[in-house]
Amino acid sequence: MNASAPAIVGPFAGYYQVAYVTTDLDRAMALFGETHGLKRWFEMRDIRYPTGPQREAHCDIGLAYLGSTEFEIIQPLDSDVKIYQDFLPDTAGFALRFHHISRMYDSEADLEAQVAKYRGQGKQFPIEGRVPGNSRYYYCDFRAELGHYLEGIWFEPDARGWMDQIPRN
Repeated sequence: MNASAPAIVGPFAGYYQVAYVTTDLDRAMALFGETHGLKRWFEMRDIRYPTGPQREAHCDIGLAYLGSTEFEIIQPLDSDVKIYQDFLPDTAGFALRFHHISRMYDSEADLEAQVAKYRGQGKQFPIEGRVPGNSRYYYCDFRAELGHYLEGIWFEPDARGWMDQIPRN
């Protein structure tokens, strides 16, 4: 691209992540390696995170960047994981399905404004979580319109450094 060419702007300003759910994280990461060249992953095994009052999900997660896009693969294990399992087939065997795109907010106020807008549209939030000292996030149900969820997340400034561990492929 030459210096005078306009910058390419993606269709979703602020969206940085595409996420998938799977029945087998290792196999899914290998498939992404073959398909997209994502060979190095940041793995979070046996992770638990809040999904709402008195609820938490238990999952294995892999994260990797290709350019400026982060890929996330989630393998639901147990607890409050229906939101992920619903995208996977009931049959045994390997499955990998697109689940959501994610937008990162610059401030908690920006996240709150978007939540208020979606609530005003009558949207449902099957996940709303907060990790004290780290982040606040939601999943908003846009399956009827888009076929997937929209995730929003805000990291406290001191908590963003962990993202440096996610490999750039």
